[in-house]
Amino acid sequence: MGNCFTKQMAAAMAITLVLAGASSTSATAIESGTKTISTTAAESTSKNISSKKAAKKAKALAESFLATLTAEQLETVTYDFTKENAAHWSNLPANSQNRNGIALKDLSEKSKDAALALAKATLSEKGYQTLKTIMAADKFLTTDTGRTEWGDGLYYIAILGTPSETGKWMLQFSGHHLAENITFNGKMVSATPQFTGTEPQTFELGGITYEPLAERKNGMYQLIHSLSDTQLAEAKISQTFHDVVVGPNKDGDFPESEGILYTDLTKKQQKLVKNAIKAWVKDADEKTANTLLKAYLSDKALSQTYIAWSGSTDYNDVGSYIRIDGPRVWLEFIAQEGVAYRDQSHFHTVWRDKLADYGGEFTD
Repeated sequence: MGNCFTKQMAAAMAITLVLAGASSTSATAIESGTKTISTTAAESTSKNISSKKAAKKAKALAESFLATLTAEQLETVTYDFTKENAAHWSNLPANSQNRNGIALKDLSEKSKDAALALAKATLSEKGYQTLKTIMAADKFLTTDTGRTEWGDGLYYIAILGTPSETGKWMLQFSGHHLAENITFNGKMVSATPQFTGTEPQTFELGGITYEPLAERKNGMYQLIHSLSDTQLAEAKISQTFHDVVVGPNKDGDFPESEGILYTDLTKKQQKLVKNAIKAWVKDADEKTANTLLKAYLSDKALSQTYIAWSGSTDYNDVGSYIRIDGPRVWLEFIAQEGVAYRDQSHFHTVWRDKLADYGGEFTD
């Protein structure tokens, strides 16, 4: 894995980090009272910015982050933007073998703040809320169980390529149940592949109750519960699943489309399909999300979009599985057996774009 940066380049990247809200406590759980926190509660207050402005801001914050690192840390964080390096991500408990980059726990407070500022800038407010609540779930796991393979310090950051306003480069931010692979490709900003998951489904930390995947879960299961018996039979897949199909190391391995077509649904059900898709896509920055939704929700795309399920329509049942499969968009949600808590299921989800994963750089 080649390194793109030199000490001289690092020295040249001394840019003052300016981001409202960044502080030494930014790696901990978000505290905002005692009400339940879910990704549905977060609404973006930022103005709609162009891809060019988004790339410019991300470049500056990436350079700010890199300028805080030692020469040794730079070697660990930076990579060539290759297919092999881009595809090196995972949803498993984090270690340096299954991920690129450096763990937050191994960074100074200044570097950690800069890393989180960069991650925040590449997502919507809702997307950053998703990231932080998944990290909070991992903090809860290690606090509640005493097991050390989890924790909010075990999230890794890596930069592939050289940050640029117009060139091709990639930010990876990942850990247990989370993978953000955000590629800047000139005018194009890619938000996928994205993996999100959580165990437990809900938890309390610091007097706050969290439900990281509430909007995704509600979107998928409200949709599947709206189907009639006849529609459910048409949408059902005979195959059963133990995990998402197109997860890590499965780039491009999309199975043949099956299930019930969007056009065979009622108007109310079609609206639920759109809501479910938005639950993932609105994690991306506003401009990117709007562009992707325009593609995913066009009449032509929706006429070729399938809804399918397998196992059970109850998310508490292990093996309950739902997918939305369009010409570009691919969404999966599955309930797996609990790892830390055997008496309850936990969730894995993945969002893929068949044309734009990794900025479309490695699409056949």
